[in-house]
Amino acid sequence: MHILPSTLPTARVLPVLALAILTTTACQQTPATPATPAAAPAATPATPSTLEADVAHLKDITPAQSHTMIDVGYHMSNLWFAAQHKNWDLAAFEVDETRNRIRWTIRISPTRKKPDGEIVDIKGIFDGVDMSVFTPLKDAVAKKDMATFVPAYRTMLEACYSCHKASGKPYLRPMIPTTPPQTIINYDPNPKWPQ
Repeated sequence: MHILPSTLPTARVLPVLALAILTTTACQQTPATPATPAAAPAATPATPSTLEADVAHLKDITPAQSHTMIDVGYHMSNLWFAAQHKNWDLAAFEVDETRNRIRWTIRISPTRKKPDGEIVDIKGIFDGVDMSVFTPLKDAVAKKDMATFVPAYRTMLEACYSCHKASGKPYLRPMIPTTPPQTIINYDPNPKWPQ
């Protein structure tokens, strides 16, 4: 290709000129700010009165130990009937749920005040029960052994009553349940329905 002398400077200048224009234009633009969400307003530090109010509110909405103990009774009763029907999978579930509800009770309040004002260490009592009484009950269920289940269940009820007495509530006397606490769960280990 033959370039005429008059077009030579233009051919060389055009790319340089285009580059200069692009560079100048780019430098003159204000950089785009990235699309970021608006910063949240700085959190004001909690004042003691706010913290006190929050703690008071949490104490106000925390269920009483009696509420969680109703759950313990429910699961202990279901445990009895599941074992009576030899539904050991359900019994294993219920023994774990019983233990979890007792632990929830302790998380709500690890101590209990007796009517005379004495403080009872509920957590300490349960720690002993958990290792000495709960373990044989859980083992009896795991082994599907009714001969060891019944005495382990009775011993658990006796341990529960010991805690009730230590807490100044001897009138809360557990017993072997006589009727299931609910009618929606089928205790049969081989149900025909639902499938």
